[in-house]
Amino acid sequence: MSRPAEAIADRDDLRRRLRRAGLVAQPDKSTAAHLRAYGLAPEVVFDVGVAEGTPQLYRAFPDAHFVLIDPRAESREAMSGPAAPARASFHALALGAAPGQMELSTPVTKAGAHGGRSSLNRPVGPMARAITGFQRKMVDVGTLDAVAAAYPGQAGLKIDTEGHEADVLAGGAATLLRCQFVILELSLAERFDSTPRPSAIFGMLAAAGLEFRDILRTTGDGAGGPIPRLIDALFTRWPAPILRPKGA
Repeated sequence: MSRPAEAIADRDDLRRRLRRAGLVAQPDKSTAAHLRAYGLAPEVVFDVGVAEGTPQLYRAFPDAHFVLIDPRAESREAMSGPAAPARASFHALALGAAPGQMELSTPVTKAGAHGGRSSLNRPVGPMARAITGFQRKMVDVGTLDAVAAAYPGQAGLKIDTEGHEADVLAGGAATLLRCQFVILELSLAERFDSTPRPSAIFGMLAAAGLEFRDILRTTGDGAGGPIPRLIDALFTRWPAPILRPKGA
């Protein structure tokens, strides 16, 4: 048997064994290559809730201007280093449905403070059990539309704001109309004291002409159970083109 034939046989055998165990093999969708396969070409991308940065997004659209938005000044570091976008602007700001001020809480566990889990909402349920306290501070809140007005062109949007995604969308109705895509962290369980329902998120995006297209990442319940806690969901314009890999 030739090497290619052996590789195919090994792959098929692995698939059968996984299927018998109730599992399936899926490609890694949280990559720049997967995002590029959708044929998207934004001129500006708004990265809301930067934390340590979103390198796969920066690699997917190297020609885009990235607008990084996060109330934690530490997130400005995402603009430097080898994984940073080539062109970027940073706004030390939280986004919501209306301008003002809100309290930002950074959870603290025995391992220390977790800046990437900072939220304008209070965590509840399993994710709150290990929290021993919070670092709290007041932060300025603006709207996506107000920030985006200075950055024209076809847009992309990524939101990871620990339960505050619906408020960000509510303050970005005009911006959504020029978005080619939206990637957001969609909670499928009560993770916060004010967790937006998935149907509300779907409705807001559908009103702007954006439809659910893909699950880029799934996070479980933290206890090894089969029920997902959240997904990174991709929404794009509809009707959607039928895209095929190069050479297909």
